[in-house]
Amino acid sequence: MSRSAARGFTLIELLIALVLTGLIMMLLFGGLRLSTRSWDSSERYQQQVSEQALLQQRLRDWISQALSRRVRGPNGEVLSTFWGDRDELIFMAPGRDSGPSGALYWYRLYQREEQGRSMLMLAIRLFDQEEAVDWNRLFAVDEVGVEGADIQIDEYPLMSLGDGQLEMQYWEQPDQLPVVRSDWIDQPRLPRLVEVRVTESESPPVKGYWPPLAIVLEEYNHAVRQR
Repeated sequence: MSRSAARGFTLIELLIALVLTGLIMMLLFGGLRLSTRSWDSSERYQQQVSEQALLQQRLRDWISQALSRRVRGPNGEVLSTFWGDRDELIFMAPGRDSGPSGALYWYRLYQREEQGRSMLMLAIRLFDQEEAVDWNRLFAVDEVGVEGADIQIDEYPLMSLGDGQLEMQYWEQPDQLPVVRSDWIDQPRLPRLVEVRVTESESPPVKGYWPPLAIVLEEYNHAVRQR
């Protein structure tokens, strides 16, 4: 056998082969890591979209069942059981498991600041027809029970708004020209529609996940069907 036929790799050739192999492995690993991150990001986005869709459906179920009843105010004035501001909504509606003669509840949808971030909150308490209604104190913990009633207030965080802002609008009923209002205070009847928005934000999870939510009140629909 000749000496040239038995010749193997030199040390330099072996080092070059190892370096090239290492570079190829780095490229493959980088591509795999990028694909994994993209997959995880896509899964998180889909999960957030699903959670937002579920939350919007729950808000639609709660707000659409708002009822118009007459209650007395702190000075004896007659009020409707629906009060809405730009960033807060209070209304009366049946409980989730209430039947035709079941209990009624007050609901409050609002925004609360916690550690520099905004949270979309829901508060619920039992409705009492005989209670004088002061909108500023209806859900104040230190005011609960001032008339001797043992009333429990339950609060639920619904979603982090990041640095977004909760905004609501109220549409007049259709016996007038359509008018959009930024509040619904001291009105004798329910609005035709409530629109819930979250302003755009540069930080997740709000941006791109919350389309405007328009909610038609069922009591209005029932009145239309009875005509």
